[in-house]
Amino acid sequence: MRLRKIERMPRQELLFIARMLAPSEVFPHESRTTSDLQETILAALGTMFSSEPLFLEELETFFFHRLSRLLGVPPVTGDVSAWSDELDAALGRRVLSEIQPVLQVLNLMGWADGTLQPEELQVYDAVFSSLRVLRPFRKEIIAICTQSIPRATLMADLQAVTRHENRAEQILGFAWVVALIDEETHELEISTFNELAEMLGFSPEKREEIARRATLEFRRLRRSEPAMPISEAALRASGVDSFVQRVAGLSFLPVLSRGRFQQAPGDSSTWQAMHSLTLFSKVCILSAPEFSLDDRIILLLALLLAETD
Repeated sequence: MRLRKIERMPRQELLFIARMLAPSEVFPHESRTTSDLQETILAALGTMFSSEPLFLEELETFFFHRLSRLLGVPPVTGDVSAWSDELDAALGRRVLSEIQPVLQVLNLMGWADGTLQPEELQVYDAVFSSLRVLRPFRKEIIAICTQSIPRATLMADLQAVTRHENRAEQILGFAWVVALIDEETHELEISTFNELAEMLGFSPEKREEIARRATLEFRRLRRSEPAMPISEAALRASGVDSFVQRVAGLSFLPVLSRGRFQQAPGDSSTWQAMHSLTLFSKVCILSAPEFSLDDRIILLLALLLAETD
């Protein structure tokens, strides 16, 4: 989580953060050098915390305090590296808390018997191993994906989701779209989708509307923008992207959808589905209603820093 990792962030990410933090009417950010973008971001961050210029170490302390408040982490005095590690772990835990109900839903949708083929398990392991923020939770994630989930446990875990109708609609629509990724839906998937809709408190009419809307949008995106990654199409079709833009007033997908999956094996739909899950969880964090726009910018920067080697 160290701020000096900004020096290694890709230019596309630096440009996106700079646009959010600092106006560019006089000197457009696109024409600036990478080092200028880095300096712009650090200077703009400093104005969030102080009216006086800050050294990098001072700025990082303010940044960590803000993240500690947002993530519920007690400040670690006297050891900045340990504090950074605590923030990384807390951010990973927050991503996992958002992704867990979706993983459980997909376990229910795709693997009702609670098992996976060996090659599918390898994809899970490869995807989550490539995400630094989720590496400490690999075993936990694979357990969620591969073990049978008692209905009572799933219903209890989904209670937090049912309190927010928009989020429940997104998860249900997202589950349906991921079932569509292989271009067909099976009878078991349909019956499981209906069971999930009941758990989330949707009427038969509402669940049919959600499935129909998600199907039409997914197919429209695949037809009109064939170059769009299938993971991004799934995310957009679920409705979460438009929800974020309404809540936050900006889209995070330009940087979050670029992924860090250059080593992806072929065009595996399972790999793409897992990528879309991590996108979904991160976007859900950034659209949390308790966060201000500045909070979202801080969290977005933290997410990008956490994935920068």
